[in-house]
Amino acid sequence: MKKYKTYRLTLRGSNLRKVMSIHKILFACSILSFLFVMNSCTEEYWPDLGEKYDELLVVEGMITSAPGPYSVKLSQSTSIRYPREIPLTGYEVIISDNAGNSETLSETEEGTYMTAPNGIQGKVGRLYKLTIHDPGGNTYESDFEEMTSPVAIDTLYTLVEYQENENFSFAIPGYRFYISSKPAGADTAYLRWQLDQTYKYEVDFMIFFYYDGELHEFPEPDSLQICWITSPVYSIYTATTAGLSSQQITDYPLHYVSFASRLISIRYSLLIKQMNLSKSAYDYWIAVNEQNTSGDQLFTKLPFQIQGNIHNTTDENEPVLGYFQVCGIDIKRIYFNRPQPPYEMYYPICELTQPDYEEYGWMFRTNDWREWPKYVTVDNNGARAVPNILCIDCRETGGTIVKPEFWTDE
Repeated sequence: MKKYKTYRLTLRGSNLRKVMSIHKILFACSILSFLFVMNSCTEEYWPDLGEKYDELLVVEGMITSAPGPYSVKLSQSTSIRYPREIPLTGYEVIISDNAGNSETLSETEEGTYMTAPNGIQGKVGRLYKLTIHDPGGNTYESDFEEMTSPVAIDTLYTLVEYQENENFSFAIPGYRFYISSKPAGADTAYLRWQLDQTYKYEVDFMIFFYYDGELHEFPEPDSLQICWITSPVYSIYTATTAGLSSQQITDYPLHYVSFASRLISIRYSLLIKQMNLSKSAYDYWIAVNEQNTSGDQLFTKLPFQIQGNIHNTTDENEPVLGYFQVCGIDIKRIYFNRPQPPYEMYYPICELTQPDYEEYGWMFRTNDWREWPKYVTVDNNGARAVPNILCIDCRETGGTIVKPEFWTDE
């Protein structure tokens, strides 16, 4: 049985676009298209909202029971037709508790405000709120919320699951991740899971030469072959122990990683943040998830109608998007290796084609410095070729050759 199924990449030409990363799913960027279903046909529906909801304050931040620093991100909402993220700078951002402690956060980059490493710390049982002063003199505050006790993560495991794939005539296997919590104690738990994935992968060719107007030997042929990518898992996962016979969540399904991608091709790591929310925060994320997954149904709520816990202190009618979370948290990182036989991987493998060999000759006849450097590989017969950049430089798909500090191959 082959170790891989082989498919030829047809990505060639100077107009090839780099693989784009998924935009952050914030309200600043995720005011989605509205869909209207009529007579079995689906048409885009753009509600006429005027400009009233184009420049709203968007808040993303939290304080947890884990040691700081903590961050708060401020941005401005934009139009539904042309969403983009606009960071808000020059604001005064304060986190305070009901014991008289407070800290003014520092703006570490545009729109991102951080506490000091030795600054205010989340403590179970205390109440916390966020205060924001904008340059125009407006004040925004969140409601005081109590820091809940963290609920510990018990187990995280995978099961092989088959799903349809548009590139294949048969179902493709992949890993579905499942999580279980430890008992939450006497109180009802309202859990949300936030996931960050990191994966190690490699491209198919090593670099033996590079051309920048002259041909040079590449000093370390495999130095651009292996990369790591870290990215959030852009889904909302929530569950509650309310109504359960035990205060424990078991076998809750999380995200899915297909064997038709390189995510699990070498080694994969998942950072899980299990947050014990307040009831109001839990209801908020339920509403956001329902909005984002409503499919072809006409939304019953627009983004500005989902109430967070932040408001303008002098104008209660001004919508404010987002939520300042106060929660107990348990954090765990887990690693998974490439699946073993009999399971196969189905991601496409780069193959050298005749145009790749011809490109090696053509590059000496052009002097377009914008295409430099050109990377050259050598096949098993000693022939030289210039493959597509995505097949020879792992950084071109968004990765870094710098191994993350937390990474382990053991």
